[in-house]
Amino acid sequence: MLNRKILRYILSGAIVFFVLLPALTAQNDQVVVDQSIMQSTTVSNRQLISLFSEDFMIPEEDISRLVIYDLSGDGFGEGDIARTFPGGRFYMITPSARTQNIMNNWSFGGNIKFTANSNDSPELFENAPDSVRAMGGIFAALLRGMRRNYSGEPIKMHLEQVDGVTSIEMWGYSPELMHYVPPPINKVPEEIPVMKLIYLEKTVVDSVYSTPR
Repeated sequence: MLNRKILRYILSGAIVFFVLLPALTAQNDQVVVDQSIMQSTTVSNRQLISLFSEDFMIPEEDISRLVIYDLSGDGFGEGDIARTFPGGRFYMITPSARTQNIMNNWSFGGNIKFTANSNDSPELFENAPDSVRAMGGIFAALLRGMRRNYSGEPIKMHLEQVDGVTSIEMWGYSPELMHYVPPPINKVPEEIPVMKLIYLEKTVVDSVYSTPR
């Protein structure tokens, strides 16, 4: 039996798990509820679904897609879980050499991770190399907001944007250390009017005309 129960939602390329640790008593300090992000791969190719279903000894028919979760975080393989759709059932997998070779070629790809020490300036990430500068700008903005509004540790969060909706989930923090602090106002230098004095000088020149003789 698995001691982990999937309670939340599936993300593209990752799944969020709530992990309920076994408790000896009903005391709050003996029960820790947390969640972690792990890789997943969705297989929708009919031939691959048939191959994996046979190899994993999945008795279901009419499987439209198969999602495999990397539970241990060391790559897809033995000890991981496959879930069928639309059936929604879970199966512990023990891949053969053939299917393991296929899964060895799977990689998350394209993921970027920024790490900031407590004394690192957000500007450091805004000046990241051009290839990741846009991502660094996002991280810098998040870093500024978190440092202004939360003064403690730890805190965990997950940010997602899909189908025109942006959402962020926060957990594992101390509510009493969360206080809203408005962002600083960038003051525009005040223009001081300058009086310009223009002096006009008039020069009078006497003209002398001579009469021809």
